Amino acid sequence: MPSVVVAVGRAESNQRWVEVFQQLQPDWSFFAWEPQADQAPADFAVVWRPSVQLFQDQPSLQAIFNIGAGVDGIDFSQIPDSVPVYRVEDAGMAVQMAEYAVYGMLLATQRFAPYVKQQAQQQWLQQEPIYRKQWPVGVMGYGQIGRQVAQVLHQLGYPVSVWTRTARAADSGIQFFAGQEQFSAFLQQSRVLVNVLPLTPQTRGIINQAALAQLQPQGFVINMARGPHIVEQDLIHMLDSGHVTGALLDVFDIEPLPQTHPFWRHPRIHVTPHISGVSLREPTAQQIHQKMQALLQNQPVSGLVDRSRMY
Repeated sequence: MPSVVVAVGRAESNQRWVEVFQQLQPDWSFFAWEPQADQAPADFAVVWRPSVQLFQDQPSLQAIFNIGAGVDGIDFSQIPDSVPVYRVEDAGMAVQMAEYAVYGMLLATQRFAPYVKQQAQQQWLQQEPIYRKQWPVGVMGYGQIGRQVAQVLHQLGYPVSVWTRTARAADSGIQFFAGQEQFSAFLQQSRVLVNVLPLTPQTRGIINQAALAQLQPQGFVINMARGPHIVEQDLIHMLDSGHVTGALLDVFDIEPLPQTHPFWRHPRIHVTPHISGVSLREPTAQQIHQKMQALLQNQPVSGLVDRSRMY
């Protein structure tokens, strides 16, 4: 009977996940990790930003399953190369993040903002329509989430381009750019920049002053990947210069965002508390359970993390 330790956050959260897994597989042993407790060895671990102590307490793990798509919160130096790490590819997150991108587009274009003010003033005044061709979108990243974001925006009529670190097959109606040599061309034809890249040493700080300066004038930034993708002071500088007119930010270098942080008070920045794509517990548990079953049956398991690429 497989044994699974759950370490995804606070004790009450761990226990809720344990209960969901037990409903899926009652004959397996699921238990919440307790630091410094004498617990039985586990075969598998289900984690989110786990403490390194977990891997010290559980040296016999056969595989690790991350409940999110990003694995930058895992210290791989504490995990033997022989232990595979799998990530969740999509458990209800992609559609949420596509919706968030649409919200960002509405903020960028100010599609409905004037009507909020007009209602308060009891004004009946029709604004000029939005011409989507004037709002080309550049999506950075094209995994499960990036694909959904790009395709939804394309279906809404926005010109959409995609940039990835490595080349991949293009989808109809979406222009693809790949590699550092095509990054500038991608930026130059984008007015709205949407970031859904994984955080790696190569992508850390990728949204900096040099990149932002290449966006089309009156640009807008939507970041729902990881905070360290953005050089914060560079973004503030470009906003204050007027070249970038606004930003919708869901992720930050430090979370929760400190109350003294200038992002809270900047008139052109919209802040949300890391909610653009929340892992839904039941679908996520079902996907991880299926991966565990496939692994036990020596079948291919999707979502294996390439440690050299960190995704």
